[in-house]
Amino acid sequence: MSLVLSPVQLRAQGAPVVLKFGSFVSPKSITNSVSVPAFIKEVEAASEGALKIEHYPGGTLGSNPATQLKLVEDGVLDVAEVVASYTPGRFKELDMFELPFLFNTTEEASLTAWALYQKKLLSGFDNLVLLGIAEVGPYTLHSRKDVPTLASASGLKIRAGGPIFGDTIKAMGAVPIGGMPAPAIAENISRGVLDATLMDGGNLFNFRITDAAAFHVTNVQLGNIAVMFPINKAKYDSLPPKAKAALDKFGGVWFSKLLASNLDKQVRGTFERLASEPKQKLITWSDADIAALKAKTASIKDPWDKTVNGVNLYQELLQALANVRKGS
Repeated sequence: MSLVLSPVQLRAQGAPVVLKFGSFVSPKSITNSVSVPAFIKEVEAASEGALKIEHYPGGTLGSNPATQLKLVEDGVLDVAEVVASYTPGRFKELDMFELPFLFNTTEEASLTAWALYQKKLLSGFDNLVLLGIAEVGPYTLHSRKDVPTLASASGLKIRAGGPIFGDTIKAMGAVPIGGMPAPAIAENISRGVLDATLMDGGNLFNFRITDAAAFHVTNVQLGNIAVMFPINKAKYDSLPPKAKAALDKFGGVWFSKLLASNLDKQVRGTFERLASEPKQKLITWSDADIAALKAKTASIKDPWDKTVNGVNLYQELLQALANVRKGS
């Protein structure tokens, strides 16, 4: 006879349902130290005792960035911080957000992604419910060698966090290096396996990239990457009504905006800090170089900028972005 009680049985006895919320990222990151605790506080209060969320940052229940989604699907975690590109081909529409020169901030990219999710234009979520998404970026170039111009990036070995980043790196005349999780970047730059990486400013210190790369191109927007916070759908469906209502109220736009706005603050703070450190150099490429790179990368969008089954995904993205910028 099983002694394991279902969520419904637990609520009948007055006990809250417990969700395990995991992250492979440091507990000191702004997401794990500020955004997720704020989300947990609001959700628990709104559930009126129906839900308790236990937070496990720093890889406590699994430290491999590439296995976070599997931990959710297998029930080891109920919710996790999942980088979409670590499961190639699964969330293929989110690859679009890696396109360069589209987004100015994490917030506008994240709200655009959420709008596409609401319209059911994003695949890969059949056994998941998305609680929030941070389209982190825009990514910029960080190198152990001085890169004052577009031409100076030619031949560099640059870590690519996703397929479209790889195409952009090739358009720069550089060599994309894939299959490398973010925590391994700094070591591989130090060893010479990499010369540089694309990375959002906010994670430069989280992953100690500034220890190995001291040259930072700040004005070239090279795309965003999806960091998702899904819950196992079977777990979500089993929750009592008040728990679901609380997650629905503070998930979605509220959580995505909170995540993104704090990440954008972190980016601004990072570049202010870098500007004050003598060993770090902030670089701006010329307008001519930026125009040249835009021309070189213009065709990367073409696989999405066509109508398939009545939908042009790229145009849907542009419309959603326009709506976000208008505040609608």
